Amino acid sequence: MYRRPFLLAGVLSLSVLSGGTLAQSMSSTASEKALPYSQRPEVKRFISDVSKRRGLDPQWVAAILDEATYQPKIERLMTPKKYKPGVKDSRRDWEKYRNIFLGSYRLNLGAEFWINNKQTLERAKKDFGVDPAVIVGIVGVETRYGENTGSWKVLDSLVTLSFDYKRRADFFKKELEEYLVFIFKNGFQPKDVLGSYAGAVGLPQFMPSSIKRFGVDYDGDGKIDINHSTADTIGSIANYLSKHGWIEGSPMVIEADISNANFKKFSGGTNAKHKWKTLQDNGVKPGSKSLLHPDNFPVFIVDFPFYPPGSNQHKAMYRVATKNFTSVLRYNSSYFYAGAVAELGTAIAKIVGEKGLIEGGPILPTRAELESMPTGKGMKSDKIEVQITPIKS
Repeated sequence: MYRRPFLLAGVLSLSVLSGGTLAQSMSSTASEKALPYSQRPEVKRFISDVSKRRGLDPQWVAAILDEATYQPKIERLMTPKKYKPGVKDSRRDWEKYRNIFLGSYRLNLGAEFWINNKQTLERAKKDFGVDPAVIVGIVGVETRYGENTGSWKVLDSLVTLSFDYKRRADFFKKELEEYLVFIFKNGFQPKDVLGSYAGAVGLPQFMPSSIKRFGVDYDGDGKIDINHSTADTIGSIANYLSKHGWIEGSPMVIEADISNANFKKFSGGTNAKHKWKTLQDNGVKPGSKSLLHPDNFPVFIVDFPFYPPGSNQHKAMYRVATKNFTSVLRYNSSYFYAGAVAELGTAIAKIVGEKGLIEGGPILPTRAELESMPTGKGMKSDKIEVQITPIKS
């Protein structure tokens, strides 16, 4: 998993620079790129530091880094896109984003994944208290059940982002360090491990630091292999969500009648910091299919902006979110991401006759709802950029 950065710190001061100056400040120089990585002064310091602290042979580290190839396309992919005023922003179109993940092909793959791994999913539920639907939803959103785990060499991605793209170099150096330790301990060949352009790995798209902290050898073969082992993938996701507060049996999202005033008062951030009774006392009305929850049940309100057909003015779908929604936001800090996991996991649960993640209706407006929803000028939206790549169903 990788949380895509949204805005540069100090973006206003940076905006006065020319495009060329900004690009140069964010990227290594041509002379640096001409050298083998192990001969660059910054990389030499990295090799010495990591080798001493992590007990690695510095010659081995140097040789591994020299296998990496600089990837200019990764720099372009990591640079945030700018959207012109009045032009539809795909980051704020929930309906478009949601529909990427609910085609019949992905739903059928998900049902097959659930059925084939039912025993392991139930075991993870017993061991970690995490519902199968959310695990199935995450694997489906992240990698389409292993069909799209990424085509980038993780070594190339992490080395490029550590030493050639300066925008978040410190973060990626830490991930590169963990990756080196990971492949050393597990005996993997570094150039054989593929992942996303940001360095996320395997069916669950864990960054190397997450593999270290939350990876589980769930098939008992002595190594953590989230590239090939569905058992390790299921156990690792369950462990991650459990450590981030997942509550077994609780929904992620609850349908309710929510006004603009409710939204402004009880929304914001990623934490369920309000009480269910407080929302109801202020006029939030649960949907007809909502269940009874304790008065102190932790919740908050989230928004899902979208564009009605033929309009450049976005509207909003509001829903009540729970601590389980927060747990998935720890995986990826996007309301759209968590909403897609809830929708996909629920749809597949219905196919296989199991419990879903949404209480009430789906997070998608009906035509009648669409016409009655308030226009969200100045509304809060997803805090993280989401790159959308449409996939044929």
